[in-house]
Amino acid sequence: MPITASSQNFYEMLDISPAANQSQINQAYYRLVKEFDARNGKQSLENNQGDPIAMLQEAFDTLSDQKKRSAYDAEHNIDKKDFPAPESKKSRNNPFARTKDDKTLNVYQDYYGFTEKPFDLTPDPKYFYLSPKHKEVLAHLVYGLQENNGFLKIIGEVGTGKTTICRSFLRELKSNFNIAYIFNPCIDELELLQTINSELGLPAESNSKKFLIDTLNHFLLAERKKENRVVVIIDEAQDLQPSVLEQLRLLSNLETETEKLIQIVLIGQPELDDLLEKDGLRQLRQRITISWELLPLNFEETRGYIHHRLNVALGKGKVRIPRQGARWIYRYSHGIPRMINVITDRALLIAYTLNVKNITPKVVKLAVKDIGAIRPLANKGAFIWRTLIPVALGLATVFFTAKYFVLPDFTTSKANIGKDIQSMIAKNSAQLASAISIKKKTAPTSTHADPIKPNIETPSSPEPVLAVSVPTTSDLQEPVSPASNALFIAEESKLVTYLSSLTLNESKQEAMKWLLKAWNIDTTGIENLQKVQDDYGMKVYESNATFERLRALNYPAMLEIALPNSQGTKYLSLTSLEGDSGSFGSIDRMKMPLELLDRLWTRKAIILWKDFENLPEDFESGFSGKESIWLQKNLRVLGYFKGSESLNLGPKTVSAIQAFQRNNKIPDDGKFNAESKLTLYSQLDIYSTPKLIIQ
Repeated sequence: MPITASSQNFYEMLDISPAANQSQINQAYYRLVKEFDARNGKQSLENNQGDPIAMLQEAFDTLSDQKKRSAYDAEHNIDKKDFPAPESKKSRNNPFARTKDDKTLNVYQDYYGFTEKPFDLTPDPKYFYLSPKHKEVLAHLVYGLQENNGFLKIIGEVGTGKTTICRSFLRELKSNFNIAYIFNPCIDELELLQTINSELGLPAESNSKKFLIDTLNHFLLAERKKENRVVVIIDEAQDLQPSVLEQLRLLSNLETETEKLIQIVLIGQPELDDLLEKDGLRQLRQRITISWELLPLNFEETRGYIHHRLNVALGKGKVRIPRQGARWIYRYSHGIPRMINVITDRALLIAYTLNVKNITPKVVKLAVKDIGAIRPLANKGAFIWRTLIPVALGLATVFFTAKYFVLPDFTTSKANIGKDIQSMIAKNSAQLASAISIKKKTAPTSTHADPIKPNIETPSSPEPVLAVSVPTTSDLQEPVSPASNALFIAEESKLVTYLSSLTLNESKQEAMKWLLKAWNIDTTGIENLQKVQDDYGMKVYESNATFERLRALNYPAMLEIALPNSQGTKYLSLTSLEGDSGSFGSIDRMKMPLELLDRLWTRKAIILWKDFENLPEDFESGFSGKESIWLQKNLRVLGYFKGSESLNLGPKTVSAIQAFQRNNKIPDDGKFNAESKLTLYSQLDIYSTPKLIIQ
């Protein structure tokens, strides 16, 4: 007989006690739906056991409605006093509950020596991997709440770890926070108010919005007197109706003369941004003070994520996932943590069946084939040569033929556009002249006799407002002079006005182009630094830096700028330093005093660098290989290494590394890490790297 909702105890189905509150019901429902979809969905449906998701939904809907729940309890003679909390063991009739005795879950656990499955799909804060991307999001959320900002927003694609970071985020908060965590956003305005009140332990049965809001307001005022904060966190917020979002905005009006009484965090998929772009939500959109996007992991972060989870599960060194194996996991997972979990878990199972403990590319491919319907990251280079180049040639032929016989000359049109813009600037010259002056064009000079100038196109960008051309880096060993074609900005307010006209993505793209130009990389078609890493073998180094630290690193850097008055985050590239001034790049090249940026710069700096020798990741004491000799030779050139060269990276080499690190203000742990590598390349004349310092 198929299992139906009517034959189930709803409390057993959700694996909760009849005394459970709304928060426990929400958490149980959310967890079981996620786990069922990942683990049991196909099997249960194939066994014709009804529609398990619908059964869960019916149980959740019944127990979440106080009237329905009371009627259900009365109909089934359920007395909360007679029911202890359900055991953790799976009920015989419950296809959803999870137990540690389930052998299908732990089939390879003993084989690898794990204490538990390292790649389970259920969000677990103890497995939380703080990649630089996750660290930024977590820091912004914690800061936003501690500073009592009104609305905060975090978006990310499916499976990027939004729920996990949210749970870790809750653990970071101090004890003086009251949290209403809403898992099921498919509710109307009344249900929203009822759920918030229920989560906070307030009366929630009323169907009167006024009563619910008044009750909440009294609670907020009482908590304010106790110096406690109240936070509403909504997961999967992209599913909210516009009317519910408007109700949230109205709730944010609950305030004293000096501060907000309630803070609201929206967590959702990128569709949330589309939803917030609706005209009716512009007031809410303006109240979002902190917004951050959680991006997929890059390859190195993917490797770190995998090894972190293995370490937490105490693999005892019985499983090995070499670099190439991890690279194939990254290719098929696209750096999305949930897909990394799915693929790695299946790869471990495949390796177990093959009686091997080395997760090679072959094992990963077998796992992907077993899972099905997973596509790898595209081979972009092959696509360009096979597809785009012929198309581009064809279009070019058509264009130039048409231009010769048919099309009018566009030169006049472009000139008129430039004059219109200049006219607009002239009308506002009183406001602009005090902060921005346009330098006369001067040809950049070079100290080199006959430098070889690569044929690199200027970056494709919108027509610059002040008609300042983007310079070409003619020689990587010599930065472009900041005095040429630069806007001079002398006041912070003028820089804020300039950057606030750009969106976050626009400012990031314009700043990125200057980093690419410094490396003589054509900017056409490059939308993010991930593509640069994939197509050009470049690496990205992120640092919490100062201007003095950037001087020591001596690379152009992209800086994160936080505009005042909640105007958002922007990016600006630092292309050269000369004394107390710097040359910066956005849509235009700018020159300004460093102190002008001091209050706006978050200290986050992004450096693009190249590992010319493809040095090993774990380049430290005990390493053996030809790379050790390369390192010893070059440290000798710089005066740090004095011993005999050897394949083994021994104590003398470690001492030389530490001396090099100390002299360059790098933590002297003796490990030749990314910061040490990029610094060494910059100091060796045989490698062409862009320089930040004007000599």
